Amino acid sequence: MKLNKRFIFLFLLLIIFIVSINTAVLAEKIIINEIMASNQATIQDSDSDFEDWIELKNISDQPVNLSGYYLSDKTDNLNRWQFNPNQDFIIEPGGLLLIWTDDETDEGQLHTNFKLSNNGETISLVATDGTEIIDQLQYPQLMTDISYGRNINNQSQLLYFVFPTPEQENSFGISSYYWTEKAKFLIDNKFISAFFFVFLLSILILLVSYYKLSKKLKTSKSKYEKLFKNSPVGLLTCDIKGNIIDVNQDMVELLGAPNKEEVKKFNLNNINKVKEIWNDEFLASDYQEVLEGEINYTTHWNKDVYLKYKVEIILAAGAVSEVIIAANDISKEKEIEIELKYLSFHDELTGLYNRRYFEKELERLNQSRNIPISIIIGDLDDLKYINDNFGHKIGDKYIIKAAEIIKNNFRDEDIVARIGGDEFAILLPETPKEIAAEISERIKEKAREQKEYKNLGISIGFAAKENHSDNLEEVFIKADKELYKDKENK
Repeated sequence: MKLNKRFIFLFLLLIIFIVSINTAVLAEKIIINEIMASNQATIQDSDSDFEDWIELKNISDQPVNLSGYYLSDKTDNLNRWQFNPNQDFIIEPGGLLLIWTDDETDEGQLHTNFKLSNNGETISLVATDGTEIIDQLQYPQLMTDISYGRNINNQSQLLYFVFPTPEQENSFGISSYYWTEKAKFLIDNKFISAFFFVFLLSILILLVSYYKLSKKLKTSKSKYEKLFKNSPVGLLTCDIKGNIIDVNQDMVELLGAPNKEEVKKFNLNNINKVKEIWNDEFLASDYQEVLEGEINYTTHWNKDVYLKYKVEIILAAGAVSEVIIAANDISKEKEIEIELKYLSFHDELTGLYNRRYFEKELERLNQSRNIPISIIIGDLDDLKYINDNFGHKIGDKYIIKAAEIIKNNFRDEDIVARIGGDEFAILLPETPKEIAAEISERIKEKAREQKEYKNLGISIGFAAKENHSDNLEEVFIKADKELYKDKENK
């Protein structure tokens, strides 16, 4: 009987030991997931206060009870604040728990007795023994309403979150403080206000000059210089003679210059492309309007840029104090714009004009007083047979070859277009019907002579507008009828 009691006692001890080990292992799978050290508008506690917070996450597949565990912002005092050991604090698998770090423990069980510093600290989650560190997160200086925490896909990577997610899975984050600063700036939509702020501070600088650099306005000048230096757009200041006074780092990078001192060696009057803006007309203006526009040129450092700029002249006591130029690189936007414009009027397969452009030019030339105007329509023979028997890729090659033959027989001013799957149309300004007939025969001959594609044939019809009363749309219909006559005669 005593042996049985001893066995039961040892068995119970073993169970307790296993459970304690299991609990410790599970606790190790609680991580400090996200921290906010300067909460002003993200989330409110039960008293509607915007307090700083720490978010814990259970990354195990079992519920974890944090009763009796510690949180601390001091590495030399790991027992700074304790979860009430007489109450359960269970986090379900994948669950999150938010703790308010407001030094107001009377507001609830999840309010700590310490506050976070936005200059950076080390946060520790400690086991019930007060010594074993379950997880630790060191965060850097944090901006207002920016949180810091773990990458949802890589828990070892720590990121800044411009969109904090208290009690939710972490969102897209940024690893760089610099780019976090830029992102917050853009999210807050402060570009226009920043530029306007530069303008206001420029006026303050003029007042500094007017009032003999008084002590109060020296502070404003310092703020202006800091904003000028850190502005997210390229900024340059110069005098009315074009001598560059200062540039910020963004402008140096836009121009591809090695440093600001190299940029300051130049005078705007000596840059040919800039003379289109910086000219006598501009210098003779009354300085009331902001000059803005776009310019494309290659800088002295061989960087090809497309800039969107604004130029504003700052006056003091009726005279020009300085000129501020702000610029953004829109090269990528322009490349996309040019490409879209090209695609809107060109056939993607052949590079010829498309039907839309052809019809637009047909309408334009229909109003022209210069006649005759000829129209040639070509149709690739047996394309359906080629597609059905050899595939559309081979058919496309026949179309490209036909387009090449047709294109090579016309002038630059002629409108050569692919207006359908196997159909081509050409507008020939100031070209009589006889010349159109010669060109048509030459195209057929070139198609027969080429050896690359077997049985490449092109049927052609043509017609001409020879009187001002003729309508090009009717000429097009006539040429189309001639095309089908040519196809039937083969």
